[in-house]
Amino acid sequence: MTYNWEPFSYDLGLYEKIAVSAEALGFDSFFVSDHFLRPFLTISPDHVHRHTTIEAYSLLSYIAAKTQTIKLGTCVTPLAMRSPPLLAKIISTLDNLSNGRFIFGAGTGDYEKEFETYSLWDSQRRVSRSIEALALMKKLWTEDITDFTGKFFNIKEAVLEPKPLQKPHPPVWFGAMHKRMFSVTAGLGDGWMPARSLGATPEFYEKNSKIIKSMAKPGKKIVMSLMGYVVEHLSLAPLPPLGTGDEIGKVLEEYRAVGCEHVAIAFLPVTKYLDSMKKFCTDIVPSFS
Repeated sequence: MTYNWEPFSYDLGLYEKIAVSAEALGFDSFFVSDHFLRPFLTISPDHVHRHTTIEAYSLLSYIAAKTQTIKLGTCVTPLAMRSPPLLAKIISTLDNLSNGRFIFGAGTGDYEKEFETYSLWDSQRRVSRSIEALALMKKLWTEDITDFTGKFFNIKEAVLEPKPLQKPHPPVWFGAMHKRMFSVTAGLGDGWMPARSLGATPEFYEKNSKIIKSMAKPGKKIVMSLMGYVVEHLSLAPLPPLGTGDEIGKVLEEYRAVGCEHVAIAFLPVTKYLDSMKKFCTDIVPSFS
């Protein structure tokens, strides 16, 4: 996992190095965050440079051409940030370019300034808009000609070709952290990947993974994932990390014990990312194979 904001975004070549190295080391997936402005950071003259971000789908399209087998995903895309038909088209194109390797990490977004700048902020109906947006996108991915009339979006005789390579569409993993979205995850999603930095402790994970599974239709498989970052020292962590490199093995065992199957991990500091990733692969991964 990498972030599409600073300090990663100051060195564009680093994304390719991380993705290619991760594939060579046998990692399952390469995820990137999807923001237009740096979250959790105020807008001020001192912070302008720190809002340097790379558009996630452009980046993943580039990475798709540099890799062969590793899955590519977002963690996560605010559903209401882009026009749903446009986003559906972008994702379908990326799924074809990557030969069916894309995982659509989806959320509702919560950074008001980002929406005010790049899209539309509707705090009272943000979740409803997101749910409807995904319903529309799924129709576009699966129907030859789509007519759709909703509360927020309306299209007539829309055609989206080529369809995604994955059928019926790329898997949708929700970064849900609240009760209403748990039912959406169970009903419309294929995976759950909450963030440790936003409160997904092992206790939170155990309680709510059970809730999501209980809401899903019998027999439906929902991948239980998690996103977070590992730091060399806790002083490098502006938000709660998964832990330090010395304790991450124990931490991941705690999450595995409560149902976690997949983890999207970033490593800090960025200057030591490749070395930290290799060390993780050597020291930690064998224990979970």
